Amino acid sequence: MKFGRGRLVLVACLSLLAGPAFACDVGSAAAVIASVSQQVQSGRIKQIDLQRISDRLLASIPISPEHFASYASERKTLVLTPRDAADLAAAVKALTPVKLPYQPDLRWQLIFLDEAGNKLHTIFFSKRYVQGRGRAGYVDGNMCGFSTATIGSPALVKWLQQRL
Repeated sequence: MKFGRGRLVLVACLSLLAGPAFACDVGSAAAVIASVSQQVQSGRIKQIDLQRISDRLLASIPISPEHFASYASERKTLVLTPRDAADLAAAVKALTPVKLPYQPDLRWQLIFLDEAGNKLHTIFFSKRYVQGRGRAGYVDGNMCGFSTATIGSPALVKWLQQRL
């Protein structure tokens, strides 16, 4: 009986390791990040729809993109000025996607829109932890971590916090 239970635990652990936690296609995420930065600089991206969930909300499971809208408590649209666009392009470009060993608990959703209001890209960020906010998330549906040179929030989250 113990041997069977041990096998079950081993199979469960292996399925977690082989599951979506290692699904980040770093090349694809990096290409999207470069595209967002370029589209902001060129003026194609004109605004950002921002949805946010309080870091204090405790959920029994990590909040995923599919469930984000039902928990979102704060919404704002940022119309980009030329100065904002230059700073935003640099902040987006600083994101460096890496493989992620866990599902992030999301708290920020950024939808990048063109002049007509068409959705071009979506980026999600995780909640605040000891090592900072926004260290993991999704880039156009691709779950990734975000590597930065220093401990703390990526430049994009800092940019957003200054404008809220």
